Amino acid sequence: MPNTYAITGATGLLGSNLANALIESGNTVFALIKDEQSRSILSRSANRVFGDINNQRDIEYFIQKSNPDFFIHLAAQTQAYDSLKYPYQTFYNNCIGTLNVLECLREFGGARGIIVASSDKAYGELIGETYTEDHPLKGIYPYDASKSATDLISTSYRKTYDLPIVVTRACNIYGRGDYNTQRLIPGIINSHITKKVFTLRNGGRDLREYINVDDVVQAYIHILYYAENLGPETAFNISSGDRFTTLEVFNLVQNVVGIDIPHTTVESHSLEIKRQFMDSTLLQKETGWKPQVGFLSILPSVVDWYLENLQLRR
Repeated sequence: MPNTYAITGATGLLGSNLANALIESGNTVFALIKDEQSRSILSRSANRVFGDINNQRDIEYFIQKSNPDFFIHLAAQTQAYDSLKYPYQTFYNNCIGTLNVLECLREFGGARGIIVASSDKAYGELIGETYTEDHPLKGIYPYDASKSATDLISTSYRKTYDLPIVVTRACNIYGRGDYNTQRLIPGIINSHITKKVFTLRNGGRDLREYINVDDVVQAYIHILYYAENLGPETAFNISSGDRFTTLEVFNLVQNVVGIDIPHTTVESHSLEIKRQFMDSTLLQKETGWKPQVGFLSILPSVVDWYLENLQLRR
Protein backbone atom coordinates (compact mmCIF):
# COMPACT_ATOMS: atom_id res chain seq x y z
CA MET A 1 0.00 0.00 0.00
CA PRO A 2 1.46 3.40 -0.98
CA ASN A 3 2.40 5.79 1.82
CA THR A 4 3.20 9.46 2.15
CA TYR A 5 6.75 10.46 3.08
CA ALA A 6 8.02 13.88 4.16
CA ILE A 7 11.75 14.50 3.76
CA THR A 8 13.89 17.44 4.82
CA GLY A 9 17.21 17.82 2.99
CA ALA A 10 15.65 16.15 -0.04
CA THR A 11 17.91 17.81 -2.60
CA GLY A 12 21.09 16.32 -1.11
CA LEU A 13 22.82 13.11 -2.12
CA LEU A 14 20.88 10.81 0.20
CA GLY A 15 17.65 12.79 0.19
CA SER A 16 17.27 12.91 -3.59
CA ASN A 17 18.13 9.24 -4.09
CA LEU A 18 15.81 8.17 -1.27
CA ALA A 19 12.94 10.34 -2.52
CA ASN A 20 13.34 9.01 -6.05
CA ALA A 21 13.34 5.40 -4.86
CA LEU A 22 10.18 5.94 -2.82
CA ILE A 23 8.43 7.65 -5.74
CA GLU A 24 9.42 4.85 -8.11
CA SER A 25 7.77 2.42 -5.67
CA GLY A 26 4.46 4.28 -5.99
CA ASN A 27 4.64 6.43 -2.84
CA THR A 28 3.94 10.14 -2.44
CA VAL A 29 6.90 12.26 -1.37
CA PHE A 30 6.91 15.81 -0.02
CA ALA A 31 10.29 17.55 0.00
CA LEU A 32 11.17 20.54 2.16
CA ILE A 33 13.58 22.66 0.12
CA LYS A 34 15.49 25.67 1.42
CA ASP A 35 17.26 26.74 -1.77
CA GLU A 36 15.14 26.93 -4.91
CA GLN A 37 18.29 27.10 -7.04
CA SER A 38 20.01 24.03 -5.60
CA ARG A 39 21.12 21.54 -8.23
CA SER A 40 19.73 18.08 -7.57
CA ILE A 41 18.56 14.84 -9.16
CA LEU A 42 15.33 15.03 -7.12
CA SER A 43 12.43 13.76 -9.22
CA ARG A 44 9.98 16.26 -10.67
CA SER A 45 7.26 14.07 -9.17
CA ALA A 46 8.25 15.10 -5.65
CA ASN A 47 5.93 17.67 -4.07
CA ARG A 48 8.20 20.62 -3.32
CA VAL A 49 7.53 22.81 -0.30
CA PHE A 50 9.92 25.70 0.24
CA GLY A 51 11.00 26.44 3.78
CA ASP A 52 13.74 26.35 6.41
CA ILE A 53 14.07 23.89 9.30
CA ASN A 54 15.18 26.80 11.48
CA ASN A 55 11.72 28.36 11.10
CA GLN A 56 9.20 26.45 13.20
CA ARG A 57 6.28 27.84 11.20
CA ASP A 58 7.80 26.46 8.01
CA ILE A 59 8.02 23.01 9.62
CA GLU A 60 4.45 23.21 10.91
CA TYR A 61 3.21 24.10 7.44
CA PHE A 62 5.29 21.34 5.85
CA ILE A 63 3.86 18.70 8.17
CA GLN A 64 0.29 19.94 7.80
CA LYS A 65 0.68 20.09 4.03
CA SER A 66 2.19 16.62 3.70
CA ASN A 67 0.31 14.81 6.51
CA PRO A 68 3.06 12.17 6.41
CA ASP A 69 2.91 8.53 7.33
CA PHE A 70 6.70 8.64 7.62
CA PHE A 71 9.07 11.55 8.28
CA ILE A 72 12.79 11.57 7.41
CA HIS A 73 14.91 14.41 8.74
CA LEU A 74 18.12 14.77 6.72
CA ALA A 75 18.57 18.55 6.52
CA ALA A 76 21.72 19.73 8.26
CA GLN A 77 24.96 21.61 7.87
CA THR A 78 26.96 18.56 6.82
CA GLN A 79 30.46 19.85 6.07
CA ALA A 80 32.92 19.38 8.92
CA TYR A 81 35.36 21.87 7.39
CA ASP A 82 32.68 24.59 7.14
CA SER A 83 31.64 23.93 10.73
CA LEU A 84 35.07 25.03 11.90
CA LYS A 85 34.60 28.39 10.17
CA TYR A 86 30.94 28.83 11.10
CA PRO A 87 30.37 27.06 14.44
CA TYR A 88 27.35 29.13 15.52
CA GLN A 89 25.45 28.44 12.30
CA THR A 90 26.36 24.76 12.53
CA PHE A 91 25.08 24.33 16.09
CA TYR A 92 21.98 26.41 15.40
CA ASN A 93 21.03 24.64 12.21
CA ASN A 94 21.72 21.10 13.40
CA CYS A 95 20.35 21.42 16.94
CA ILE A 96 17.53 23.97 16.68
CA GLY A 97 16.49 22.62 13.29
CA THR A 98 16.15 19.12 14.74
CA LEU A 99 14.32 20.48 17.79
CA ASN A 100 11.83 22.29 15.54
CA VAL A 101 11.18 19.15 13.52
CA LEU A 102 10.65 16.90 16.55
CA GLU A 103 8.48 19.39 18.44
CA CYS A 104 6.20 19.80 15.42
CA LEU A 105 6.04 16.03 14.96
CA ARG A 106 5.16 15.66 18.64
CA GLU A 107 2.25 18.07 18.21
CA PHE A 108 1.23 16.45 14.92
CA GLY A 109 1.27 12.96 16.38
CA GLY A 110 0.45 11.14 13.15
CA ALA A 111 3.77 9.79 11.86
CA ARG A 112 4.13 6.01 12.05
CA GLY A 113 7.90 6.13 11.70
CA ILE A 114 10.54 8.85 12.01
CA ILE A 115 14.23 8.80 11.09
CA VAL A 116 16.66 11.47 12.24
CA ALA A 117 20.04 11.41 10.54
CA SER A 118 22.98 11.74 12.89
CA SER A 119 26.50 10.76 11.82
CA ASP A 120 29.46 8.56 12.63
CA LYS A 121 31.08 11.83 13.73
CA ALA A 122 28.70 11.93 16.72
CA TYR A 123 30.85 9.29 18.41
CA GLY A 124 33.95 11.47 18.51
CA GLU A 125 37.35 9.78 18.59
CA LEU A 126 37.20 6.02 18.09
CA ILE A 127 37.62 3.94 21.24
CA GLY A 128 38.59 0.37 20.36
CA GLU A 129 38.42 -1.22 16.91
CA THR A 130 35.00 -0.09 15.61
CA TYR A 131 32.09 2.15 16.52
CA THR A 132 29.14 0.17 17.86
CA GLU A 133 25.84 1.75 18.88
CA ASP A 134 26.80 1.72 22.57
CA HIS A 135 30.00 3.68 21.92
CA PRO A 136 29.90 6.96 23.92
CA LEU A 137 28.69 10.03 22.04
CA LYS A 138 31.62 12.37 22.55
CA GLY A 139 31.74 14.72 19.60
CA ILE A 140 34.30 17.47 20.25
CA TYR A 141 34.56 19.65 17.16
CA PRO A 142 31.53 21.76 16.14
CA TYR A 143 30.03 19.45 13.51
CA ASP A 144 30.71 16.34 15.60
CA ALA A 145 29.27 17.85 18.79
CA SER A 146 26.20 19.15 16.95
CA LYS A 147 25.50 15.61 15.78
CA SER A 148 25.98 14.23 19.30
CA ALA A 149 23.38 16.78 20.42
CA THR A 150 21.05 15.79 17.57
CA ASP A 151 21.29 12.20 18.78
CA LEU A 152 20.46 13.11 22.37
CA ILE A 153 17.55 15.38 21.43
CA SER A 154 16.05 12.63 19.29
CA THR A 155 16.39 9.97 21.98
CA SER A 156 14.85 12.34 24.52
CA TYR A 157 11.77 12.86 22.35
CA ARG A 158 11.47 9.14 21.71
CA LYS A 159 11.72 8.18 25.38
CA THR A 160 9.65 11.06 26.77
CA TYR A 161 6.87 11.28 24.18
CA ASP A 162 6.83 7.75 22.69
CA LEU A 163 7.61 9.02 19.21
CA PRO A 164 8.68 6.22 16.81
CA ILE A 165 12.12 7.75 16.23
CA VAL A 166 15.22 5.90 15.10
CA VAL A 167 18.56 7.69 14.72
CA THR A 168 20.92 6.72 11.91
CA ARG A 169 24.70 7.02 12.04
CA ALA A 170 26.11 6.37 8.59
CA CYS A 171 29.71 6.34 7.49
CA ASN A 172 30.78 8.47 4.50
CA ILE A 173 28.11 8.24 1.80
CA TYR A 174 29.11 8.43 -1.87
CA GLY A 175 27.39 7.82 -5.18
CA ARG A 176 25.63 9.44 -8.10
CA GLY A 177 23.81 12.69 -7.50
CA ASP A 178 26.14 14.64 -5.21
CA TYR A 179 26.79 18.13 -6.54
CA ASN A 180 28.65 19.23 -3.40
CA THR A 181 32.23 19.58 -4.59
CA GLN A 182 33.47 19.97 -1.01
CA ARG A 183 33.05 16.22 -0.67
CA LEU A 184 35.84 13.92 -1.73
CA ILE A 185 34.84 12.21 -4.99
CA PRO A 186 32.98 15.11 -6.64
CA GLY A 187 35.75 17.41 -5.39
CA ILE A 188 38.43 15.34 -7.11
CA ILE A 189 36.47 15.24 -10.37
CA ASN A 190 35.76 18.96 -10.17
CA SER A 191 39.50 19.66 -9.80
CA HIS A 192 40.13 17.53 -12.88
CA ILE A 193 37.49 19.39 -14.92
CA THR A 194 38.56 22.87 -13.78
CA LYS A 195 42.31 22.09 -13.96
CA LYS A 196 42.74 23.18 -10.36
CA VAL A 197 45.08 21.55 -7.87
CA PHE A 198 43.28 19.25 -5.44
CA THR A 199 44.45 19.48 -1.82
CA LEU A 200 44.65 16.40 0.37
CA ARG A 201 44.68 17.46 4.02
CA ASN A 202 46.66 15.57 6.67
CA GLY A 203 48.86 14.08 3.98
CA GLY A 204 45.90 12.07 2.68
CA ARG A 205 46.22 9.66 5.61
CA ASP A 206 42.74 10.13 7.12
CA LEU A 207 41.10 6.72 7.19
CA ARG A 208 37.38 6.52 6.44
CA GLU A 209 34.68 3.98 5.68
CA TYR A 210 32.58 4.52 2.56
CA ILE A 211 29.09 3.32 1.66
CA ASN A 212 27.16 3.70 -1.57
CA VAL A 213 24.02 5.80 -1.43
CA ASP A 214 21.91 2.97 -2.89
CA ASP A 215 22.77 0.82 0.12
CA VAL A 216 21.85 3.64 2.49
CA VAL A 217 18.50 4.12 0.73
CA GLN A 218 17.67 0.46 1.32
CA ALA A 219 18.84 0.73 4.94
CA TYR A 220 16.44 3.65 5.51
CA ILE A 221 13.51 1.70 4.06
CA HIS A 222 14.29 -1.22 6.39
CA ILE A 223 14.67 1.12 9.37
CA LEU A 224 11.33 2.87 8.75
CA TYR A 225 9.59 -0.49 8.80
CA TYR A 226 11.44 -1.29 12.03
CA ALA A 227 10.39 2.03 13.61
CA GLU A 228 6.77 1.53 12.59
CA ASN A 229 6.77 -1.85 14.30
CA LEU A 230 8.17 -0.32 17.50
CA GLY A 231 11.50 -2.12 17.50
CA PRO A 232 13.41 -1.50 20.74
CA GLU A 233 16.68 -0.15 19.30
CA THR A 234 16.98 3.64 19.21
CA ALA A 235 19.91 4.00 16.80
CA PHE A 236 21.64 2.10 14.01
CA ASN A 237 25.04 2.32 12.36
CA ILE A 238 25.00 2.06 8.57
CA SER A 239 28.30 0.89 7.11
CA SER A 240 29.87 -1.28 4.43
CA GLY A 241 33.34 -2.41 5.51
CA ASP A 242 34.93 -0.52 2.56
CA ARG A 243 37.77 1.40 4.21
CA PHE A 244 40.33 3.63 2.50
CA THR A 245 42.59 6.57 3.20
CA THR A 246 41.74 9.75 1.33
CA LEU A 247 44.94 9.33 -0.69
CA GLU A 248 43.85 5.82 -1.70
CA VAL A 249 40.47 7.15 -2.83
CA PHE A 250 42.20 9.92 -4.77
CA ASN A 251 44.43 7.40 -6.56
CA LEU A 252 41.50 5.09 -7.34
CA VAL A 253 39.49 7.95 -8.84
CA GLN A 254 42.53 9.17 -10.78
CA ASN A 255 43.03 5.68 -12.21
CA VAL A 256 39.43 5.62 -13.45
CA VAL A 257 39.81 9.06 -15.03
CA GLY A 258 42.92 7.78 -16.78
CA ILE A 259 45.18 10.82 -16.47
CA ASP A 260 47.07 12.48 -13.64
CA ILE A 261 45.01 14.97 -11.63
CA PRO A 262 47.09 17.84 -10.19
CA HIS A 263 47.17 17.55 -6.41
CA THR A 264 49.12 18.45 -3.36
CA THR A 265 49.24 17.05 0.16
CA VAL A 266 49.46 19.31 3.17
CA GLU A 267 50.38 18.34 6.71
CA SER A 268 47.63 20.39 8.29
CA HIS A 269 46.59 19.80 11.87
CA SER A 270 42.96 19.63 10.90
CA LEU A 271 40.37 19.38 13.65
CA GLU A 272 38.84 16.26 12.19
CA ILE A 273 38.71 12.65 13.36
CA LYS A 274 41.57 10.77 11.71
CA ARG A 275 40.30 7.19 11.88
CA GLN A 276 36.72 5.93 11.69
CA PHE A 277 35.56 2.30 11.42
CA MET A 278 31.94 1.26 11.96
CA ASP A 279 30.07 -1.92 12.81
CA SER A 280 26.57 -2.40 11.36
CA THR A 281 25.97 -5.86 12.84
CA LEU A 282 23.02 -4.60 14.92
CA LEU A 283 21.20 -3.20 11.87
CA GLN A 284 21.76 -6.39 9.92
CA LYS A 285 20.54 -8.53 12.81
CA GLU A 286 17.42 -6.48 13.57
CA THR A 287 16.25 -5.66 10.03
CA GLY A 288 17.88 -8.14 7.65
CA TRP A 289 19.54 -5.33 5.67
CA LYS A 290 22.98 -5.93 4.21
CA PRO A 291 25.19 -3.72 2.03
CA GLN A 292 25.23 -4.88 -1.58
CA VAL A 293 27.43 -2.39 -3.42
CA GLY A 294 31.23 -2.66 -3.34
CA PHE A 295 33.28 0.53 -3.59
CA LEU A 296 35.79 -0.82 -6.12
CA SER A 297 33.15 -2.34 -8.41
CA ILE A 298 30.85 0.70 -8.54
CA LEU A 299 33.51 3.45 -8.61
CA PRO A 300 33.98 3.53 -12.43
CA SER A 301 30.28 4.22 -13.06
CA VAL A 302 30.19 6.80 -10.25
CA VAL A 303 33.20 8.63 -11.70
CA ASP A 304 31.64 8.53 -15.18
CA TRP A 305 28.47 10.12 -13.79
CA TYR A 306 30.45 13.00 -12.28
CA LEU A 307 32.59 13.48 -15.38
CA GLU A 308 29.41 14.00 -17.38
CA ASN A 309 27.25 15.91 -14.92
CA LEU A 310 29.81 18.21 -13.33
CA GLN A 311 30.98 19.10 -16.83
CA LEU A 312 27.40 19.93 -17.84
CA ARG A 313 27.10 22.18 -14.80
CA ARG A 314 29.79 24.51 -16.07
